[in-house]
Amino acid sequence: MTPDQAAEILRLRDAKVAPKQIARKLGLRPAEVKTFIQNNAEAAYLEKAKSGDLQPLQGCLVNQGAAQALLGHSEMDTDPQGLAQVIVARQERNRLVVGSYLVDYWCLGVKDTIPPRKMGEREYQLFCESCVMQFNEDFVSIALEEAQAIVYGAIDYADSLGFKPHRDFNTKAQVHLGLPPDTLKPLEFGQDGKPFFVSGPYDDAAQVIRTLEASVGKDNFHFLAGLGGLGPDDMMFLE
Repeated sequence: MTPDQAAEILRLRDAKVAPKQIARKLGLRPAEVKTFIQNNAEAAYLEKAKSGDLQPLQGCLVNQGAAQALLGHSEMDTDPQGLAQVIVARQERNRLVVGSYLVDYWCLGVKDTIPPRKMGEREYQLFCESCVMQFNEDFVSIALEEAQAIVYGAIDYADSLGFKPHRDFNTKAQVHLGLPPDTLKPLEFGQDGKPFFVSGPYDDAAQVIRTLEASVGKDNFHFLAGLGGLGPDDMMFLE
């Protein structure tokens, strides 16, 4: 792709021309045009984040069990399940932009992500209600720094065990949460000082156990396999 073609793609995209039509007009492959547009959008989004030009924060929420286990909210009496769902909402005019991050803070890190999407107040309320029903516990407000510590801290912990975050934890999802600060609030991951893998219905338990054996050794983790419960595909999507 030449610089002139790149500039023309951006011009045509600003004019709301579809990627397939752009590709046909410039004699390029549609996939090539689509990739260029996505990469350009991600670069622009990152630049926006670095300049601090993000939508104002409306609020951050997390389920009570995670708040108790990770943040020391001792006034709660919830049995931690090793899972946190962090919800971050930002205000954009009269709409909310909402992203959500499902975190296994005992072992696997970010298991799923709902990249930021626009919602009205009612849709956001229904989304939060669905999360409460799913976890069977209330959600509580936390600071953005605490939300970042849960998500990025769990990613770092999981990475030390050999696990990567879910593919939907992309640039937009990261920018919406806020790029990781230089210093994260220190949190304790794992359970009783060791990784604890609780297999969900969509986990490849055998592969996870092999990875743990390679990273920490056979006697240095706990696991519970063959149970149901929350998994990556359990997050609620409201269309």
